[in-house]
Amino acid sequence: MLKEYLLRQGSGTGRWGHGMPGVQICRFSLPEPVQEPLRPIPVCGAPLQFEVLFCLTGRLAVRPLQGTSYTVEAPAIFLLSDSSALRSCQYSGNLGGILIAVDAKAAKESLVTVCSTLGMRLDTRIVKQKMTARNGCMALCGTPWTQSFFETVRYLSEQEQERYCVFKSVELLYLLCTEVSESDESFSGSGCPVSHSLLEVKAYIQTHLSDKLTIAFLCKQFSLSPTFLKEGFRRAYGMPIHSFLVQQRLRRAQELICTTRMPIQQIAQAVGYEGMSQFNAAFKREYGMTPGQYRKMSETATPRPF
Repeated sequence: MLKEYLLRQGSGTGRWGHGMPGVQICRFSLPEPVQEPLRPIPVCGAPLQFEVLFCLTGRLAVRPLQGTSYTVEAPAIFLLSDSSALRSCQYSGNLGGILIAVDAKAAKESLVTVCSTLGMRLDTRIVKQKMTARNGCMALCGTPWTQSFFETVRYLSEQEQERYCVFKSVELLYLLCTEVSESDESFSGSGCPVSHSLLEVKAYIQTHLSDKLTIAFLCKQFSLSPTFLKEGFRRAYGMPIHSFLVQQRLRRAQELICTTRMPIQQIAQAVGYEGMSQFNAAFKREYGMTPGQYRKMSETATPRPF
């Protein structure tokens, strides 16, 4: 729906580019409606492929045939797989951002290559089922996953932003496929309830990876005792809080290595490592090779969007 609408608007809305086979990228900016507060986006009735809108400015008002209407307001992410369940869709403000359109069939080989490189398994049929249960669309806003995305993307060049959006679109489909939900997490992997304070600590860690995070700082930030934080976090998430912090930093570093051309030293600083020797050693323990070697491998194995 969004892809077809932008194509009909002509080149004045932005620019189109091709990512990996079966994936299209559009950086666009729609002018703010002058005579009406909301401008409609035509809803077509046929099921569509996956479209991921990384909304950087403006608002999108979505009204499904069933269920409650809602507004996607920047910064937010809107995922669409089937517009046949929508009654209407309108935008206001200067709607702008990056749209990733994925043709699951044409992109199958590329998706398999990317996922295998990153150790993920993606079943688009399961994703389709999950999206059908959500009336073919969903919005993500204010979750640790989205906060992490928008915190990272603002430091990238336009070309790197677009490549990063392709990567995160694949990751989003993978999260749906594996039923991982950061926005609705109230249980740990062991099925035990997680206190709200520990959820806040986890979310804070994921969105402040470049900061110097210590037990003392987190205890003061969230008014927790060191014993409760350390023991509670281990019971809730199955690992010590320090191990979780290292894991999240290295995963973010892996993303940036694969999807941007940021210098390795800059990536190390962006994920909280002051020294390169410490970063190199930690990365090699996790992935079996240095960050530089991993970048060379990903450039060889992953189809380059540009």
